[in-house]
Amino acid sequence: MKLVLYGLILFLTIGVTVARETLSRFGMETNYLMIALVALVLTVLLAHRSLMLVLLVLLLCVAINLPPEMIGGITIDQDFLVAVLIAVVILPVVHKLLMR
Repeated sequence: MKLVLYGLILFLTIGVTVARETLSRFGMETNYLMIALVALVLTVLLAHRSLMLVLLVLLLCVAINLPPEMIGGITIDQDFLVAVLIAVVILPVVHKLLMR
């Protein structure tokens, strides 16, 4: 039951927000089916990870969704943040596959 709630929270908060931003950055049409599929993939990849990794993804998600005026004088490209976010999510899976 705990895993189901954890997965649902990840899907609703991080997954949907990141999926919408990621799809729009890649120039794909953001229909609900594609958003749900990308959110489901992100949720599955984050479901069994540590709390620190989930918090890092959450902070990157907030940074991606902030308007440039809120960040202040720091100029960070949002495409770079999306790439970092995807790398943070996929890197532990790739490492686990390579270390078998």
